[in-house]
Amino acid sequence: MTRKSIFVLLLLSVMGFSVRAQFKASLKAGPDMSNMSMTLNGVETDIFSPRIGFHTGLAAEYMFSRRFGLESGLNYSRLGATINPDRYYQGSELPEGFSMEGHVSMQTLELPLYAKLKFRLFPGMQFFLAGGAFGSYSLKAEQYVKHSWEGDYIKMKWSLFEPEIQVMGETEDNVLMLQRFNVGIALESGVEIGNQLTAGIGFRQMLNNMAAFGYSVNGQTAKPDITMWTLSFSLGYLL
Repeated sequence: MTRKSIFVLLLLSVMGFSVRAQFKASLKAGPDMSNMSMTLNGVETDIFSPRIGFHTGLAAEYMFSRRFGLESGLNYSRLGATINPDRYYQGSELPEGFSMEGHVSMQTLELPLYAKLKFRLFPGMQFFLAGGAFGSYSLKAEQYVKHSWEGDYIKMKWSLFEPEIQVMGETEDNVLMLQRFNVGIALESGVEIGNQLTAGIGFRQMLNNMAAFGYSVNGQTAKPDITMWTLSFSLGYLL
């Protein structure tokens, strides 16, 4: 086989591969359920419980064949966790009739990169499975607290990007201080219906310690370990 013949064969193979490859973009949105965990000195504080949020964004996939491809995009998510008051004030002496409620709220941009597999279920319906990594940037993160006592109440909120906070006129360390950049892994599965609709469920887990604050305890520097998971359901429209 001559060099010219080899070149023509390679060119035809590349052209055939390009024809088989498919690019699709979709708009996605749906509800989320997320929760945080915080460990101090190796002990799980258990002060958080799940909270409902939402996400929306644009996804783009490039299928190298009918079954395998890559997916990326850009998502906006409203995440957080509800604060358990009994655990939050455990060990503290509080006045009779005192109550507290609060939550953590985060607004993030997420950039995923997933490997994607597709399998035909029925005519006009495909099952997909995608997994990989994502990076996130927190646009905003705040803690909300409401204290009630003897018929009165006071509401407070503060940024989780500041090292110190003002609570009832006192300056305190912001133990829940977070960093803006985080990374994690994700898994998503669902179905494509026809040429326009998708429905999926996904799970995301932060891998790094989200905490950005260290403080001194008995002459030693300590730092909480904060992580987050998110369970999401999404509906998509293929463009």
